Amino acid sequence: MGLLAAICRWRPGRLAGELVTALCDFNVGLFAAVAGFLMCGGKGDVGWLAYIGKRAKRLLPTYFIWSAIFIMATIAFDLLLDGGHLNPKYGTAGFWGRVVFVGDAATHLWFLACLFYAQAVLHSAFKAGAGKWHGLMWIGLGGLAIGVSVLLADWFGKYPLRLVAFLMTGYGFRCCLRSGMHDVCKRHNGMFWCLAISALVLHVLLRGFVPGFIRDWFVVGPVMLAFIGCDFKSARWVKMAALLGATSLGVYLVHPLITRGLSVAVVRFWPSPYSAAVVLGEWVLAWCVSFAFVNLLRRMPVAGRFV
Repeated sequence: MGLLAAICRWRPGRLAGELVTALCDFNVGLFAAVAGFLMCGGKGDVGWLAYIGKRAKRLLPTYFIWSAIFIMATIAFDLLLDGGHLNPKYGTAGFWGRVVFVGDAATHLWFLACLFYAQAVLHSAFKAGAGKWHGLMWIGLGGLAIGVSVLLADWFGKYPLRLVAFLMTGYGFRCCLRSGMHDVCKRHNGMFWCLAISALVLHVLLRGFVPGFIRDWFVVGPVMLAFIGCDFKSARWVKMAALLGATSLGVYLVHPLITRGLSVAVVRFWPSPYSAAVVLGEWVLAWCVSFAFVNLLRRMPVAGRFV
């Protein structure tokens, strides 16, 4: 009955605009699961201190540089576009503490801070076993953690615990793949793609009925398995995949600046609620501009190491 009522209240223009961004949180969970998938277990395994040193060298300078960039950009927007005065939070010690430790300089920097903490905690635990049953254990723990994150419904549940849940899940899938599942994914790649697409459709249809993070967790496995089973034989596809992988973090870091700038034009020329064409158009344009900007930064010796 709830689904029928939702259909009766359906407003095509508004709903279509909202559905374009229905998977945004899922993308964050997928990013975290991929990070977990790539943790430990390879030929380059190192001890805990060496691993933390490598992660600190990769994540922390980038985190602090972009925190400073977003603080300056936010101040500029406050002074030029949002009333001409600074937000009072800049005068509080609590705000600056959150900027340093939990990514409060921007809405998305929590991911870098929490990723560093989570990888520091989980690195040794992930090295404690291997095999299919070990992987299934971590997938199960990931599901338990995502359930707890929904129950908590606070900052800890929404950000660090959710990220830990997807790290566990991604690592669990890696363990399972090592025990022969990778060959299964390759042989039945079409079936896994059908499963992934069906799961994504259900993810969208169940909005309002099942908590978003739980839907994300159930979908992330089929999507990862579908991509893992792909056999990219063309050198062009391999090169494109490598480029997208090399720029993914940079695009993630840059895109809020681009979307904030584009939003000024969107608000001026289109009334809300926004149609799917407006939302999708801004989304694609923001990605293209962010991708081009990141590739430009990567060509600069100094800036390139921070994207």
